[in-house]
Amino acid sequence: MRSLLAALLLLGYLSTANADATATLDRTRVTALDNLTLSVEVTARVDGQPDFSPLFDQFRLLGSKRTLISSHSSAGREVRTRWEVSLRPRTSGTLTIPPLSIAGEQTEPVDVQVSEASPSFNGQEGSGLFFSTQLDSREVYLNGQLLYTARVYHLEPLPVSARIEPPTLNGVPARTVGERREYEGEFRGTPYLVTEQQYALFPDQEGLAMIQGPSLHLPDRGDHAITELLGETLEVEVLPPAFRSSQGQWLPAERLSLEDNWSTPETLQPGDRIKRVIRLTVTGLPAEQLPELMTQEPDGLFIDRSNVELSESETQFGLVSTRTETLFIEPLATGEFTLAPIDVHWWDTRLDRGRHAALPPRSFQVSPPAFIDAEPPVAATTSPEAAEGRSAEFPWANLFLTLTSITCALGWLYTGAALRRQRVTNSAQEIEDEARRHRKLLQANERAERNTFQALAIACQQNNAAMARARLIEWAQNFWPERAPSSLTEVCDAARNQTLDFLILDLEQQLHDNAELWQGDLLYKTVDALRRRRLNASTPSGNVDETLLQAS
Repeated sequence: MRSLLAALLLLGYLSTANADATATLDRTRVTALDNLTLSVEVTARVDGQPDFSPLFDQFRLLGSKRTLISSHSSAGREVRTRWEVSLRPRTSGTLTIPPLSIAGEQTEPVDVQVSEASPSFNGQEGSGLFFSTQLDSREVYLNGQLLYTARVYHLEPLPVSARIEPPTLNGVPARTVGERREYEGEFRGTPYLVTEQQYALFPDQEGLAMIQGPSLHLPDRGDHAITELLGETLEVEVLPPAFRSSQGQWLPAERLSLEDNWSTPETLQPGDRIKRVIRLTVTGLPAEQLPELMTQEPDGLFIDRSNVELSESETQFGLVSTRTETLFIEPLATGEFTLAPIDVHWWDTRLDRGRHAALPPRSFQVSPPAFIDAEPPVAATTSPEAAEGRSAEFPWANLFLTLTSITCALGWLYTGAALRRQRVTNSAQEIEDEARRHRKLLQANERAERNTFQALAIACQQNNAAMARARLIEWAQNFWPERAPSSLTEVCDAARNQTLDFLILDLEQQLHDNAELWQGDLLYKTVDALRRRRLNASTPSGNVDETLLQAS
């Protein structure tokens, strides 16, 4: 018992000893208006917030962000916890980052040199040059749009070479919305020149998020004037999805419209083409997040979905995205066909409630091909006596009628042979048309498979477990179209690959426990190996064209 207690104490000591803590700064020479980023890291998993109060004497704490870093090696798995703390000096001179206590360890002190800024441009409100930032809301839904307005107040015109860098959220720069505005304004009764720029942010992680402010960069005039001005760091609460549709879609938007352009000819026969244009316009979402609209294909129809356009524009309401699907529908049989209704469920962020946009079902009739039936000639009735009389009166008439009958018979034989040849030609043409439609369908499916694999690769590279799960199912539906898996379990059944089964099980476990620790490199390599194995099997020479493995 005593030896067991000693072993446990030794194990605890070793665990604490391995939890090394370090503190580093992104730079060691700044001005009094600059922001500093302090990185504090410990080789252990720490769930709580460290005590940053020793920093308050010499620095303003603008915000902090915690990140878990997981790495795998032959020695096992290592987890590190890192905090990135945004600081601004309170005074100038030589300042010291004091030792910080984390997981029973202390960091080493770090010195930073802080120089004075020009008194006329000290970056404070009411000075000659300062930032004013504003958010349209302090709460935003996951993947929803957050509008960020940055205004630079300045007494003198900004140099032509001055540039404004956008704010960032989780290291991702905001999207610029609209043109930069310059106008005259006031602040507390003092006239200023105002330079205004609006941005759009789309947070992809739930919880409290820190938005690093924009930065203004000015040329160095050599008079100790400020050359860089940083905006304030703001906090925003990212809310989880309020609901998801039956297809797993979550579309937070301010406005959404769904329309189509549809027309059919009066008479429609197999082989004719119908053009349908479906357009989804959304305010407050990037174009790549808009869902596929025409997902079902009734039996007896060939639908070419290869023409999809995504576009974005900036307005006063933020980002406006449009997805346009141009479909060519070709009936392969006769009868009545009905295209299923198109439903889009979305969340109205202005009214904070779910809404629904839909297109009604579309029906059309396909008639069989029209054939022209020639009416047989009606023979005139003549009495035998009259015919005998005419034969006696015109002895050469019988010979003429006989020659005419032979000529007509030969003509009918030729026409019958021509019709048989025409039927053979039409049959060959139908076979060729069917092969052409099949090739188009394969090309469209291959293009969709490459695009969805590229989206899966991006999710794996970003270690985004939730996005990787959705992209994996989308890719599997295009890789195994005959099975069309709609869940990770069905993906495993279609793949029949033990490695992929294990990685999908690990993905689901990480999504349940802690998605931040998930690493997507092994999943990406396994899926890529499946694709290459199929392409090698379909290529007898074994020479794989790399362009077939890339997204179009």
